[in-house]
Amino acid sequence: MRTVEANDPRTPSVQIADDLRSRIDGGEFATGARLPSIREMATQYGVAPMTAQGALQRLREERRVYSSGRGHFVGEGPASDDSPTLADQLEEVQAEVRELRSRVAALEARQ
Repeated sequence: MRTVEANDPRTPSVQIADDLRSRIDGGEFATGARLPSIREMATQYGVAPMTAQGALQRLREERRVYSSGRGHFVGEGPASDDSPTLADQLEEVQAEVRELRSRVAALEARQ
């Protein structure tokens, strides 16, 4: 059983995230490997499931792990061709701004 140290100044979720990160970096969990479930992690570390969830959230934000309907895995996750890139989103917003400017100009011309 892995433990969370009560005297450690880091929160339990940070301790767990640090441990998982270390295990990933050390090769215990390879890219694409499935991580233990939240319930299993909570049992392993002796914490509440929400604490284990917080650790996974930290690693997701770092893009170290990703979650799918089948569990939690090491890596950034599968590439999704249907999600727009930042450049695509910017282009869409710029087009909307141009259209709104055109409408405002048309309304001002009527007055």
